[in-house]
Amino acid sequence: MKRILIHHNVKPFSIEVRDRLIELLKNDDKEIVNNNPDVVVVIGGDGTMLSAIRKYRHLKKPFVGIDTGTLGFLTTIMPDHLEKIYEVLDSKNYRVNHYPLLSVRVKTIHGDYFNDLAFNEILIKHEEPKLMEAKIYLDSSPFNYFTGDGLIVSTPMGATGYAIWAGGAVVHSDIPVYQITPMTPNDNSVNRPLKSTMIVPENTKLQITIEKANRRKVIVACDGNRLSDEYIESIEVRIDKGDEIRVIRSDEFNYFDLFKRKIIDKNILRFIE
Repeated sequence: MKRILIHHNVKPFSIEVRDRLIELLKNDDKEIVNNNPDVVVVIGGDGTMLSAIRKYRHLKKPFVGIDTGTLGFLTTIMPDHLEKIYEVLDSKNYRVNHYPLLSVRVKTIHGDYFNDLAFNEILIKHEEPKLMEAKIYLDSSPFNYFTGDGLIVSTPMGATGYAIWAGGAVVHSDIPVYQITPMTPNDNSVNRPLKSTMIVPENTKLQITIEKANRRKVIVACDGNRLSDEYIESIEVRIDKGDEIRVIRSDEFNYFDLFKRKIIDKNILRFIE
């Protein structure tokens, strides 16, 4: 891989790492480009990687991350070991993980449609501080009348994002599923909303019909990007296998070790060896 596109955040340390990386790559006769790359190198944390994926996913090229952030579930190279970039670009000491995207299609009360893709999660919630009421269908069959703050639909990679802090499950990134996590469901005498995270096979079609849609505006956001400002009537979510994202990992990558270091043991004094 000779043609390298570099995407980074604006933090001083990331810019410093970018400059060091460019010097390394040019000394190895690599070409720094703005288009038609062989690989996209991302300098930052998971947020920067997400922005790079949204910006460059249409290129259908693999991504490799250099970690200058705080979480780093998607990054694979540490700044003090930049020379490992050669293992990715010039050797076979790496593997490529394929991660599917969530596809969402919404219909407004005026009959307009909007579509988007999400790598981590799709957030569906009421805009105002009121309950969201919605009918949930799985594979076109009635499943639940939901009342609560909203729902988070997340990929396995997104399980360690918004969903986990809302009480969602930890899902290994290699499992072909996605999950639906309710946000503060309102359980009362007339309704029994979904109260626990539900993990479903990746071929499951999720349909949501918003009740009182013309009076209660619902937000639908993909990886933090709002889809429409209009009043939304219905939402359809499914896994899009045709738009998988390729992320390059070191052969040393271990999901369980990463989860332990980044989520369980992060910044604590007591740990096990």
